Amino acid sequence: MIKSMLGSILLAAVCAAPVSAQDIRWQPQTMTPGDYLSIDQSMGGPIHHVFAGRSGKAYVLKSYRGPSPDGTPVFTTFLDRHGNYLRWVRADGMMIDYRPHDCKRTAGECQYRRVFSDGRHEIRTRVTTPTANGFTFKEYDASGNFIFGGSIELDERGNAGDGHMNGNQGEQVYRVMKRFYQ
Repeated sequence: MIKSMLGSILLAAVCAAPVSAQDIRWQPQTMTPGDYLSIDQSMGGPIHHVFAGRSGKAYVLKSYRGPSPDGTPVFTTFLDRHGNYLRWVRADGMMIDYRPHDCKRTAGECQYRRVFSDGRHEIRTRVTTPTANGFTFKEYDASGNFIFGGSIELDERGNAGDGHMNGNQGEQVYRVMKRFYQ
């Protein structure tokens, strides 16, 4: 009887345990400086995200517009080891800090603060749901108003691939053009 009860309790515990979600973290330890991902954006054309290594504790991606990943980056992104943005810097010096990070690769509901180089700041909430091949997301302002949402597919290294985003600026579609891993 006790053996049967223990078996039932164990079975109930196993069945009640949550199924582990798709890992949506970026995996920078698999990247070599110079690796890049080229994406065609429906609102802006080709963009190339080039892994540049580390700066302190942050991982650095330099992003280039145009036919190839060279020239002057249009922006540089500093990320944590999971792929959450810590800082985004445009070529003209405009900067956004994300505190503690932008929640991009954090499953569930996550709140963060965007702090702009001119001193403005705003609070946002992001809800990210892992899927079989990436994640879906929705972002809201401090009042709970929907800003944008979409879905992104991830490759085996956690790099973003095909996807789309829809919000107050219209729909943006992303298509991978090339992956270059050394």
